[in-house]
Amino acid sequence: MDISAMIAKSKFCMIILHESQYLSKLQEIVKSVEKTPGKICYICLNNPYLDVKADLLDKGIDVGKFFFIDTLASKSARQDGSDCIFLRSAGNLQELRLAINRAVEEKMCRVLMFDTISTLLIYQQSSSILSFTHKLMTGMTQSDVRKLFIVLKDEEVPGGTEALSKDLGMFADQMLDMTSARKEKVV
Repeated sequence: MDISAMIAKSKFCMIILHESQYLSKLQEIVKSVEKTPGKICYICLNNPYLDVKADLLDKGIDVGKFFFIDTLASKSARQDGSDCIFLRSAGNLQELRLAINRAVEEKMCRVLMFDTISTLLIYQQSSSILSFTHKLMTGMTQSDVRKLFIVLKDEEVPGGTEALSKDLGMFADQMLDMTSARKEKVV
């Protein structure tokens, strides 16, 4: 599987992982994304920026290719830096969209990587996440920016990630279900 080739061919890729394989597959995904041309905006919805950055460094990944949006760091853990925007909450989708616009316009990010979009189900209904995704897909600033959504398949999440995966699949041109190791094209 060459995720960088998948991203190059499409505007919106979705990768579905089972929670049990998340850590092992995330490294593979990030190494593939690192190969894509241009700056990558890593949207931290599952782990705080400092943890993500330290993990990437430990894995030998060039963090200079990444710009981060952190939705989880506590106020005391936030550091001023040129490689991250800190948000007050993962639940504020308007604030998240504005931060993404800044990353695209000011930092010239060409790829948006959401780790993991299904985490938003803790804060929002699936319909709000779909509306947010639709705005990202149709927004002028992101029209030429590639999107990579990682979705965790977890039966214990309220509202279920299965429904979210199905709904987001309407937007995706490429979908890779790593829970069954098969690639699906969405028309």
